Amino acid sequence: MPKKGPAPAKTEANVPATIVVSLPANATLKVDGNATTSTSARRTFVTPALEGGVEYFYVLTAEVVIDGQRLVQTQNVVVRAGQTSEVPFTFTPAVASR
Repeated sequence: MPKKGPAPAKTEANVPATIVVSLPANATLKVDGNATTSTSARRTFVTPALEGGVEYFYVLTAEVVIDGQRLVQTQNVVVRAGQTSEVPFTFTPAVASR
């Protein structure tokens, strides 16, 4: 009987990725131009199944109003099948503590 080696590596083909976004709870968030409905300071999104070994990109845009001024930040996020991408949006310490 042959010796048992290490288990084969788990393939990442056709599995989703996870995107975890940190931002002020009162900020609005769009993913590829589509508004989301979440309102917490930490928001988690799961992508559709992605092909392993391929990089995918999402454009995240966060918007918050501070003292009547609209502030917008956009980040391009790289995701890969089976992996988690952390995306922090930081406007000012005063907004983050509200």
